[in-house]
Amino acid sequence: MESQWIRTTTAETFREDVVEQSQNVPIVVDFWAEWCQPCQQLMPLLEKLAAEFDGRFILMKINVDEQPELAGAFGVQSIPFVLAMINGQPVSQLPGVMPEPEIRKWLESFIPSPAVEAFNAGVEAEAAEDFATAETHFAQAVALDGETSQFRIAHARALLQLDREQECREIIEDLEGRGFLEPDAESLKEQLELRANVEDSGGITTAKAALEADPDNLTLIIQLAEAMSVEKRYPEACELLLDVVRKDRTEVRERAKEAMVAILGAMGPKSRQAADYRRQLATAFY
Repeated sequence: MESQWIRTTTAETFREDVVEQSQNVPIVVDFWAEWCQPCQQLMPLLEKLAAEFDGRFILMKINVDEQPELAGAFGVQSIPFVLAMINGQPVSQLPGVMPEPEIRKWLESFIPSPAVEAFNAGVEAEAAEDFATAETHFAQAVALDGETSQFRIAHARALLQLDREQECREIIEDLEGRGFLEPDAESLKEQLELRANVEDSGGITTAKAALEADPDNLTLIIQLAEAMSVEKRYPEACELLLDVVRKDRTEVRERAKEAMVAILGAMGPKSRQAADYRRQLATAFY
């Protein structure tokens, strides 16, 4: 049986079919032969599961009689010989013919769950700053597995990027109900508080006017930076705060540092710009 998820490969197409394709999806390679009775028993189970998993892995069949060089390259001495390939490398081998529940358990040992796949897709979208798509994927991960706090925190982070503050706040409050918050969740809580403070103080226009009236007031500079961060003007905000950290030696310096740490959290865990500013802050502060 051949399908989108069940195929046959040869020595000529092996690199493309298995090595390259395994960079994106796990490939289960099944070495078999027509005369092998255990192969005939195992293959229908693998095909059934490949169809059921619907693209979460690809079953690639290799007839050892027709492709002896591939069998030799993998040191195949007896069949059926079934192994999993991820990122071009073998990661696991099926220990012989097994009942379907055991094969399923073997597959699940290296194939990400649908929730993890949705989360990973969200991380990719977030890195590309496509926060609407990221939020959709993170929401799906949470729907599939609501117990994993990492999924819920990622969902809250995407919601905050989309200015859906109340939904973000509800997630953080629910997580806080456990009696603790992970550092990433604590960062989101700080960002929510920062936004609330900026809203109460009147935003960028008010902060600029106050600073123009008192240009040497470092506290007002921090307030302007916080207001800028709420409007996602992160580089300008960070530059203002770095200047305060470099110049000041009072408790205001600590407040500037805390404000900048919150802003760096808002920029996202994968931001190269945030990583650069984090290094600058460490150098300036210490």
